[in-house]
Amino acid sequence: MNPLPVRAISDQFASSKETVSKALMSLGREIELVQRHKAEEDLAVAAASILARDEFVSRLAKLEKQFGMALPKGASAAVDAAAKEFITRQGVENLPKVSKMHFRTALRAQGLPEPPKTEWRKR
Repeated sequence: MNPLPVRAISDQFASSKETVSKALMSLGREIELVQRHKAEEDLAVAAASILARDEFVSRLAKLEKQFGMALPKGASAAVDAAAKEFITRQGVENLPKVSKMHFRTALRAQGLPEPPKTEWRKR
């Protein structure tokens, strides 16, 4: 990019901005990070959100075609069933191609123990 960005605006989804900051800085970025609730009120954030969602849906459709099965979004019994079916059809070694491996769904699908649930509360 030319000029290089100096600021990133993100929705505040974590109790600390360190979550996003660490990810940005690990990529060698030295920019100001602004996190706030309802960041999508900023036109650039809203546009980026729309583009990101479109890319996600498009890539998910390609994966469904590639693997010949529905890959439902979210967290539900349907997602759990699809994950188990995926492993049966494609093997556990291919699960990272379609799943976030640190999510409970991936653990359940592999028959692995889930970490204990922690109560979430706003700080």
